[in-house]
Amino acid sequence: MRGGRGSAMGRRGGGRMTAVTVVGTGAIGGAVATALRAGDVPGCTLAVALNSSAPREQVVAAVTAADVVVEATTTAVAGDLIRTAVSAGTDIVVCSCGVLADRSPAELCAGPGRILLPSGAIGGLDVLAAAARAGRIGATVTHTTVKCPSALGLPELIGAQVEVFRGSAREAARRYPRTSNASIALAFATVGLDRLEVVVVADPAATSTTHRVRWVSSVGDYQFDFRNAVDETSGGRTSLITAWSVLEMLAGLHRGFGPGVLVESGAA
Repeated sequence: MRGGRGSAMGRRGGGRMTAVTVVGTGAIGGAVATALRAGDVPGCTLAVALNSSAPREQVVAAVTAADVVVEATTTAVAGDLIRTAVSAGTDIVVCSCGVLADRSPAELCAGPGRILLPSGAIGGLDVLAAAARAGRIGATVTHTTVKCPSALGLPELIGAQVEVFRGSAREAARRYPRTSNASIALAFATVGLDRLEVVVVADPAATSTTHRVRWVSSVGDYQFDFRNAVDETSGGRTSLITAWSVLEMLAGLHRGFGPGVLVESGAA
């Protein structure tokens, strides 16, 4: 994690549990809430789980009851939820990272809470963030994603693997807001939304989601490949590992250290 102030959860001590509110009950939110109820994250407990269409007064009350909020809704809902949590001084784990394509963390932050982006469906962000700190000038980063056509909103009539998009992470999030979350997290960890190149490939034979991350700079040449099983209830959009990435971040927040990408309140 990077950022100037430590997690409030990690500083409490005395055996106090970290209360987590989950907003969104789909593939990610449902899995996170279930794991918290089962006690699968030591030190963390489920405070409230709400549907993304819950009335605002319920959402405000649920945010107030929590030490940290997990947003697992949509980009249309995420912006208001982020503002609500941050203004209340509550950290929020944002799964709908595409919301940051058009609204910067500084725009969404109006309080002491922090925006936290999980690594989600990819990894290696610790090495890549270190490489970016060593020097972004001249660095090139490419994120290639291969998914089934239905996950990209395309007809299954596509007969062979085809590249359907090539552009910046910001443009990818605008085109595919529900499937570009890993690209946004990668961009914030490395060279930013406008310099990270994203390639999206539709493959009718794909039964999993494949991610390839390539970094080249004077500090090193790195390539990471990930092949993730997908949640069948998500239409192929969501990797099963994503919910566990969120849970690992929650465990780290409770301890006061752990994996993930931290965007501080008011950061660019």
